[in-house]
Amino acid sequence: MNRRKFLVAAAACPVLPLAAQNYSDYTKDPRPDVPEGTWTVGGIEGEVFKGSPVVSGPAADSIAILQPLQRMATGHLEYAIEDGPWQRTDGGHAGLLPLSEHVMKFLLPPLPAGKTVRYRTVARPAGWVKVRQFYHGEFKVGAVQTSAERSFRTLDPAADTTTFAVWNDTHENETTLKALDALTNPLKPDFMLWNGDQSNDVHFERDMAGQFLAPAGGLAVADRWPLAYVRGNHDVRGPAALALPDFTGTPGDRYYYGFRSGPLAAIVLDTGEDKPDDSPYLSGMGAFQKMQREQAVWLKEFVKTPWFRSAPHKVLFCHIPLWFKHPKIPNNPFDGAAFCRDLWTQALVEAGVKLVVSGHTHDYIWQPAKEGQPIAQLVGGAPQPKYATFIHGTATRTELKLKMTKLDGTVVGDVTLKA
Repeated sequence: MNRRKFLVAAAACPVLPLAAQNYSDYTKDPRPDVPEGTWTVGGIEGEVFKGSPVVSGPAADSIAILQPLQRMATGHLEYAIEDGPWQRTDGGHAGLLPLSEHVMKFLLPPLPAGKTVRYRTVARPAGWVKVRQFYHGEFKVGAVQTSAERSFRTLDPAADTTTFAVWNDTHENETTLKALDALTNPLKPDFMLWNGDQSNDVHFERDMAGQFLAPAGGLAVADRWPLAYVRGNHDVRGPAALALPDFTGTPGDRYYYGFRSGPLAAIVLDTGEDKPDDSPYLSGMGAFQKMQREQAVWLKEFVKTPWFRSAPHKVLFCHIPLWFKHPKIPNNPFDGAAFCRDLWTQALVEAGVKLVVSGHTHDYIWQPAKEGQPIAQLVGGAPQPKYATFIHGTATRTELKLKMTKLDGTVVGDVTLKA
């Protein structure tokens, strides 16, 4: 065959894939650039834990505990109810324990309400070392490390009172985070709710434990009481945003759910982005309206739940306000929740929801119910310490009180709603 005919014939033939590597051929070195005995992933030396764990859920039948890590590790969680024996729960999936560089997440079985639960994490650093007999190396683990013992109390739907704290729009501001933590600790709330925009965006998984679990250099924000997480619009932005379920512990890894603590029945809904799905800013990545329609269907059934219907107080927590018109901002740039408002308001009103607690606008305002706004709304403040707010709530069977203060204690909202 002459050269011209050969080239024509070659061009007509499909390109065949290279032969697959024979994994039983130990004479071939898959990593000739790496000396024998080198750690190719992870390692077995060094401290595993990085910051305090977070108890998330927050209902007694849907609790997750997340432990931030500073190196690749595997392990399990041990827990005990009151003074009972230690029990074990494994994270991971389908027969494998967790293995992560950043966080281990453990789902607890349904727990009794209103009980103290002790817990600790048992972990080992882990990694792969190059060994020629194993094509990609040998998996090894280091010595066992056990975290400090901690405890939290499960929510009690039958309690006569409940207390809670609300943060919002912290945006990784260390000064604000530390001040909010200092205000929360003395109160020892039954639960804490972080109402969105914990982050500026979600760019690297290596940073996410510091954004969502142990912020401002490792604050223990929710190791002693459950955290109710609300997703904000900045928390959906960035190349690592799809990893968010690994760093949060919402029921079923959904960002809409409900729970009850004493006389308070809470609904959490996800307002998504503050722009429509077809906005050029989202570059075709937005599919929030479908999710918001799904929430509308879920909401209509959820509000029929007996424990929700019997609650003296019903509150919606969501990041973007359903209504927002500020006297200092005549041209409203914050109406990103209009789609949600149209979908959800009727069901909320019919269910007896009396209050919406939101953030997002980086301003604080109390909006009593009025014509065109059938539900009262409390909007919290900004990441900058000058404008940041802290909300402390208390519910009894006869009234719901919320006090919103600036970080220096100045009261900027004092709300009492009767049952």
